[in-house]
Amino acid sequence: MGRFKRSLLIVLVNVAIMIAIVFGITLWFVPNFLDGVTDHSARVNVPAVANMMTDDAITVIEAQGLKPVVIDTIYSDWHKPGVVIEQLPEGNLPVKPGRIVYLTVNSSTVQKFAFPNVVDLSSRQAHSDLDDQYFIVDSVRYEAHEFDDLVLGVVSSTDGSPMIVGKEYPKRTRVVLIVGSTQLALEAENDENETAFFE
Repeated sequence: MGRFKRSLLIVLVNVAIMIAIVFGITLWFVPNFLDGVTDHSARVNVPAVANMMTDDAITVIEAQGLKPVVIDTIYSDWHKPGVVIEQLPEGNLPVKPGRIVYLTVNSSTVQKFAFPNVVDLSSRQAHSDLDDQYFIVDSVRYEAHEFDDLVLGVVSSTDGSPMIVGKEYPKRTRVVLIVGSTQLALEAENDENETAFFE
């Protein structure tokens, strides 16, 4: 039995020594090998491409040995159409060659919104509904009507054509509200009565 324990101890010591040797070689070899393969010291600065046109930004990024990827297109009134709004990693940061640079760009097409039905609403409610859909009320035109402050129609500020409910128009399209006025209706009725009286 003593001989068995002694043999087992020798085997375990030999296994422990082999594990230590393999572990030591691994700790030395892998980092040194990877340094040669990946070249940890190589760095390039990410070019700052925010506010550049997308095609120009891609060319500049590729010239630095990096890989540009457009990950999102959004619409922003604060940026020119087709420009880079955001990049990750940010400009002027040192990175390894071949790194992906993610870009968010501003849409090159104007955003459009469906025109809401505001006829028969109060002018205040119509203003609110139009504002929610990014339409701009340039002015209000009053017409004689039996109800005050009731929206009778909406026309384009540019050409006076009626706005069509559900049709999509560019963001910030300017419109004119046509609103009812009982005062104008009374004046029109008085004018008719005076005309009839003098005839």
